[in-house]
Amino acid sequence: MMAILAVCSIMHSDLESLLPNIHQPPTSLLPWLTHPYSLTDKLKEETGQANLLVLKQEWRAVTWWDKFTLGLVNDDLVFHREILMSSANRPCWYARTIIPESSHRNNPELFARLKQESLGVIVFNNSEVRRKHVHHYSIDFLSLEYYWLTKIHSEPGAKFWARFSVFTLKQGNPFYLVEIFLPELLRIKQ
Repeated sequence: MMAILAVCSIMHSDLESLLPNIHQPPTSLLPWLTHPYSLTDKLKEETGQANLLVLKQEWRAVTWWDKFTLGLVNDDLVFHREILMSSANRPCWYARTIIPESSHRNNPELFARLKQESLGVIVFNNSEVRRKHVHHYSIDFLSLEYYWLTKIHSEPGAKFWARFSVFTLKQGNPFYLVEIFLPELLRIKQ
């Protein structure tokens, strides 16, 4: 019995030493996860280029994720914009912008700019927009966000890091941004 308790005790202490690392992003990714300004500008500065590809832009019904993560109501429509940012032909991150219909309706000129400009240009060069909250977290096959990447990244069992931001406009209207960093970001020459 004592031997079993000793083994369990050793396993427990080993597990505890491993757990903090499981939920910590790679040190090399921290400057990206915590960058307070435009990631596109940071990518251009570090690699010399940033190429934005709009994957999808559409009005749609609130998704399960929108409802339970953002608290949006089923009856609302949301504008989803999905992009892939690359440098040197390597995908660096996927991003989804989620704009509730009421926020879009109260600021149509601002969001109309998404047709020809990046979100970073709109957000970081506008005194009426402010980042209210930013949080980074890991995602894996148990996370719904993992399945947003099925057409972009198909490595089984991959783990990604995401950054979630809540922005508000002068009138208090929110919109949201989820950026999921892809492994190639850390492989490009920096």
